[in-house]
Amino acid sequence: MTTAAVAVPRPRSPQQPRPRLRRLRHEPDPDSGGVQLALATASPASPPVPPPPQRTLEDGTARGRAAQVLQFVLETLDGRRPARHLARHVAPRVLRYVTAAAARPDLRRDRAGQLRSLRLDQPRPGAVEVAAVCRLGGRVRAMAARFELGDGGWRCTALRLG
Repeated sequence: MTTAAVAVPRPRSPQQPRPRLRRLRHEPDPDSGGVQLALATASPASPPVPPPPQRTLEDGTARGRAAQVLQFVLETLDGRRPARHLARHVAPRVLRYVTAAAARPDLRRDRAGQLRSLRLDQPRPGAVEVAAVCRLGGRVRAMAARFELGDGGWRCTALRLG
């Protein structure tokens, strides 16, 4: 049995690897007595790319991002920060909730909203649930939030102030 190599031309971008050669096998054809060309199976041009690793709580990015966004929320609620600063960090329904809550006069009593403690739980990769204790409006309050990992990083998709 003899083999020959044939290149299959394909348009390619500069990032793609060069096409590999495919081998043709010459096999005897019992019906005609001649030789039949059969295309051998070609190996893939490049190995499959593994998916990017999921971010987890251990890498610290979720905790830092949650603390930062919740502090922004507190600053918005006590009047130190405009609500539009939150637009890229929170979902639209969270922004509406914070804007409505910021209009409450009891939250603006002492302009010193502070995040006291933060506890994170990861129900599944790419989602983090946060329970926080904060001081706002002269009282100690609880906050619950959910963050989800998207193309732009961690984003707050749900928020409730107790």
